[in-house]
Amino acid sequence: MQLSGKQAFGYSTSTESEKLIPTWDDYFKLRKKRRMFELAAYPPSTILPIITTGAYCMNLQVDPTETYLGLDPVTGLGLLTLSTGFFGLLLGPLFGDALFKLTNRKVTAEMEARDKAFYERIKNNRADARLNSIRNPVPDYYGEKIQSVADYRAWLRKQREHYRKGVFGGSVEDDN
Repeated sequence: MQLSGKQAFGYSTSTESEKLIPTWDDYFKLRKKRRMFELAAYPPSTILPIITTGAYCMNLQVDPTETYLGLDPVTGLGLLTLSTGFFGLLLGPLFGDALFKLTNRKVTAEMEARDKAFYERIKNNRADARLNSIRNPVPDYYGEKIQSVADYRAWLRKQREHYRKGVFGGSVEDDN
């Protein structure tokens, strides 16, 4: 028997939200689209600060006896330029998420509600991290690799297997 996305998660959403994001598979498609927006925001949010800071630093009148950040001028301004690129890299997903929310205003509220429900299920069903060991690492603790209902079911199986290995030891396939 094949379960739909709503049945797989054990509950349904309100009727208005079903119009916007009818199934969990649609939610996962939107989630993947949001991740693509976040990834696409990395290059511009990294390169633009490097270019602007680099252009500003190149136009400075530099006195060789002065220090920048406690270092000689070339090293100090170079580190400043690279650090702005690094902070741009860190802010890239925020810009991508904001752009996704601007382009998908209709589903933003429902996406946030589904995100909250999804992460509550992840939190409730994940294996105990105290059972972690070198031979038995926790599989995908935050559920970041889940991109469909089938992936969620596979994630649940891996969590149960991790729990069994941690509590009973050995492999689940071993019948000895």
